[in-house]
Amino acid sequence: MLLHLDKSKSETIFDQIVNQIRNLIDSGDLAPGFLMPSTRQLASSLGVNRSTVVRAYEELWSLGYFESTPGSYTKVRKRKSIKHINSEKSERDDFWSNHFIGDNNLFIENLNSYRKNTKTDVDVISFQRLEPDPRLINKKIIASCFRDALNDTEQNIFGYCHSMGFKPLREAIASHMRLHSVNVEADNVLITNGSQNSLELIFQSLVGKEDSIAVETPTYSMLIPLVKYYGCKVYEIPMHSDGLDLKVLKKITSQTKLKLLITTPTFQNPTGITMSQAKREELINICEDNNILIIEDSIEEELKYFGKVHLPVKSIDTNGIVIYLGTFSKILAPGLRLGWIIADVECINRLTALKTIFDLSTSTFSQLLMYKYCKSGQYELHIRKCMRAFRKRMKVALKSLKMYIPKDRASWDEPLGGFLIWIKLNIKPDVNIEEHFLKYRVKVIDGKNFFFSAPKDRYIRLSIAKSNEAEIEEGIKRLGRALESIE
Repeated sequence: MLLHLDKSKSETIFDQIVNQIRNLIDSGDLAPGFLMPSTRQLASSLGVNRSTVVRAYEELWSLGYFESTPGSYTKVRKRKSIKHINSEKSERDDFWSNHFIGDNNLFIENLNSYRKNTKTDVDVISFQRLEPDPRLINKKIIASCFRDALNDTEQNIFGYCHSMGFKPLREAIASHMRLHSVNVEADNVLITNGSQNSLELIFQSLVGKEDSIAVETPTYSMLIPLVKYYGCKVYEIPMHSDGLDLKVLKKITSQTKLKLLITTPTFQNPTGITMSQAKREELINICEDNNILIIEDSIEEELKYFGKVHLPVKSIDTNGIVIYLGTFSKILAPGLRLGWIIADVECINRLTALKTIFDLSTSTFSQLLMYKYCKSGQYELHIRKCMRAFRKRMKVALKSLKMYIPKDRASWDEPLGGFLIWIKLNIKPDVNIEEHFLKYRVKVIDGKNFFFSAPKDRYIRLSIAKSNEAEIEEGIKRLGRALESIE
């Protein structure tokens, strides 16, 4: 039996042995009953340590490829035949289709799109992900907080946490939100596994198929499959340069009963638009008059670069109709999977009961680590650091767009903060935007991904979240060349 091992590969020798033998058995080249060489013989012929081969044989035995008895040779085990997967729909596909509820194709399509956008290529500059640059994180400070959390004698980081969340962290979040004029206490805060989990809890507890909701258009792309999954009726409200169109909202409320409205009033995703203060006040009046809940998503609220600061809609909520969603993902690290919901105490209690049913609690360790980070004052310092860094990066991005993008091919508004620039393209409708720009070694997201209904115009969303100044300028140069190449 001949195996080809390559020590220059990133794949370990152990994995190469296991995978190559598996492939030989799956292809039928090693038939059931085939006597394998002893571990000593195979190790000698391959020039590797015998312990590596022993481990590989044990792994193949555990996977059901080998069988052996004391004092006998290791043999290839006879396994049940496995049908080759092809592009046609198999009986197994039908089995799962018949067991799942609803149309899951759209979720699979969305997941595949998400996976595609997570891949990174050498020498490709990506403006796709709304994910903060990890190079801005002071890992020494995180490591210090990690050790503090690990050595904490009062809280068992390896045990369950209260479903509502670690109380000292909830108190720290409440204190932080009071800096934004949102007057809340720890009992108004529920810790979640990020904003997507927050939205899921809200839909599970508040939205039924008979309900109608309003969303901004364009809107957060991962909200679209979530809304479709719950099957409620959706009303789209267009975005203007100063926020959502309240005339359209008034017209909708005069014709139908809305359960809730989902909005990102500050640095909206994907447009980067900030709702004016006058519109915020008018919005809450409209919703109070019509008994509509407001779900306020605040993904990048901290990152204000230009102009006056706009306070959250929640800060002027006197009747408790606003449910506020916050997250550590867009400022610090999405891998922590930490977000929060701020709402009326009764709402928080009901959401907590639901969270207990579905996932018991959010990671104790992540919460304790984040609490140590906040308590030390490092979170506020990190926000300031990000403000300085991304203000420079946004200035570079806006300057580069003016310099390198053909004026007859694209137009955009300058955001007041955040990571996003929404660009309207003047190009042929049949151009595959993402594929075309990738030819020029730059990744963008096609704007159609942010609409429930197909848009008439072509857009791309640029995120500067993961790129430094040099990468931003070079990436926008490539965007310009890509646009110029379109006839």
